[in-house]
Amino acid sequence: MAGLLGEVLAAVKKGPPKIWDPTTHTMRGWMKRFNEMWKSHSFGMAYNKLRMENVMRADGTLVGTDTNGNKYFENKNAPTGHTRWVEYPTVPGVWALEDKYDASMVSPDWHGWLHYMHDIPGNQVLAKFGQPFKQPHRVNQTMLRPQYTTPAGLTSKDHEEGQPAGFHMPPGQSGNTKPRGRLGAKYQVWDPSGVKVESELRNYADNSKTLHLP
Repeated sequence: MAGLLGEVLAAVKKGPPKIWDPTTHTMRGWMKRFNEMWKSHSFGMAYNKLRMENVMRADGTLVGTDTNGNKYFENKNAPTGHTRWVEYPTVPGVWALEDKYDASMVSPDWHGWLHYMHDIPGNQVLAKFGQPFKQPHRVNQTMLRPQYTTPAGLTSKDHEEGQPAGFHMPPGQSGNTKPRGRLGAKYQVWDPSGVKVESELRNYADNSKTLHLP
């Protein structure tokens, strides 16, 4: 009787077995990855990588890389839809990371594999379907606009964040500082007779006023 009671108490103290949940990432796992990167590179590099990925996955097999420095991983034990992922190259010594990485950095060769469209890794796709006239893959230029960076001289010594905008600014846009850049034609009034009437110019800064220029 005493032995049975001891077994019952031991079972109560031990509690039920832990249920493995593949949808969660244990803190022990990503902290291990964080410490490994801290030791091999630096604290800043590990911190920036954590900011970029939110959670560092300690598991997964490296399947391949591309010309942009992206690394593609796969873990077949992960839940459906989470078995493949990409890790972008971490930029060292930079605080403003928002314009340093983007989903468009994924090479077209790896796009199909990453999104479960097929099971052929990007390096095999390139070897099988690559053409000599293929153009280099360009990252989406939208994220490189100065509007997504900090003011000049705030985070860099060469004022790279303060370069002028390299895209079109339509009339009336708040950032357009040209003297006549904020002037434009009003809407074209439709005339059933087919006579085209010249539109007046209006000031986009104040729609209540109409400018009559000679």
